[in-house]
Amino acid sequence: MHQNWERGERIVMVESPWVRLIAERWRDDAGRELDYWRVEHVHSVIVAAVQGGQLLLPRPQFRPGLGRATLDLPGGRLPAHTAPLDAAVAIAARELGLPPEAIGDLRQLNQAGWPVNSSFSNQLLFGVTAIVDPTANPSLPYEALPADRDGLTALLRRLECLQCRTVVLELLLAIG
Repeated sequence: MHQNWERGERIVMVESPWVRLIAERWRDDAGRELDYWRVEHVHSVIVAAVQGGQLLLPRPQFRPGLGRATLDLPGGRLPAHTAPLDAAVAIAARELGLPPEAIGDLRQLNQAGWPVNSSFSNQLLFGVTAIVDPTANPSLPYEALPADRDGLTALLRRLECLQCRTVVLELLLAIG
């Protein structure tokens, strides 16, 4: 059933470089006026950096929304006019201390991005695998664990970040 909703007035909009908060009034297909709040985020890139069969993880980072540090895969926002693969190289440098020349092969797990989408939020998540030169010496990794089924399954039990969990699940699907 197709719903013909019409956007009415914008009530408020608050913007920052990384997020926009919007309140709008909508008229639904029954003619009711409804106020909706939504958040538009800059898209995200999560990197699975693999070196010699080991998945490299950065130090746990403090997450203000949770009030504590959590273990995550390297990740960050996708700046405007930047390809996910280019952002992945910058993320690996920032979070793992890997120079760009240490990244041998980059592959997007999803070309169009996965929608992180609901009536409240809308952004895309890009997953990227980065194969790291086995002779490279990452200066910042916190932990390395096997990038096989057992290692990824164990990591999945430790990860809280839904975006990171999505990338690990895709890696598990690729293993078969």
